[in-house]
Amino acid sequence: MGQRAFPGLPLISYAAKYKSLLTHAWRVIAEARVVPIEKDDDEIEYGKLYVHNLEDNGLHPPKVTEDIWPHWSEGVPTRLRSTAWTPAFWHGKVYHKARPTQDSLELMWSAPQLLSVLSENYHLLPSGKFSSQWNGVYRLFLPDTIIDRFCGKDPTGTLYLGRAGSKRGWSILRTRIQEIARGTHHATRGFSDLVRQKYPWESLAVDWAYTGNILNYEGETIPGAKRAESWLLRCYNDSFGEYPPMNQEG
Repeated sequence: MGQRAFPGLPLISYAAKYKSLLTHAWRVIAEARVVPIEKDDDEIEYGKLYVHNLEDNGLHPPKVTEDIWPHWSEGVPTRLRSTAWTPAFWHGKVYHKARPTQDSLELMWSAPQLLSVLSENYHLLPSGKFSSQWNGVYRLFLPDTIIDRFCGKDPTGTLYLGRAGSKRGWSILRTRIQEIARGTHHATRGFSDLVRQKYPWESLAVDWAYTGNILNYEGETIPGAKRAESWLLRCYNDSFGEYPPMNQEG
């Protein structure tokens, strides 16, 4: 037999002691009260609109680096960085306030190709099979030629800046550059006799850069060609006070 919990007590007293303990335990349970939990001040109330800033949570916004906006007289830009404000918008039931954002652009320009060479060597054009080469920007220019501009001189000889594959239904980069090489692109189709005398078609060249896809401020994937063309034109206009000669508008 095991030892008693209360040695020295008779069996009757031993049973009474356990009964007393059991009665006390049930009394404690019966008298126990549920203590209400106080509502946390930070508890989210469903159906209410909340707008938070980083400063509200004691956080600091990310450090903004300086913009990269080179002067076109230094050469065709390969790196650009610009700070802008996103518009306020709703994403589902979540409201996003307008905020500053900084985007970067890096362009790897192809080797320049004379139009007279491209018209007979289509294998030099961007691929029509690989989607990574469908959208991008291109530049029509006069090699080794300085062009007088309203506010300075353009040593890159740039005549026209364009984009391709920037949205559904638009021509891909290969098609656009083919049109330039054939002389059917709207930038070259409008050449007058005077312009052709000064800028012979055989002397013109083109280069291009792929832009791929980017995420916009709403988190949607879009082609990067439109932004790249817009930045290049704006950078050119900021450098010389006007757009390239064959760009009618920015």
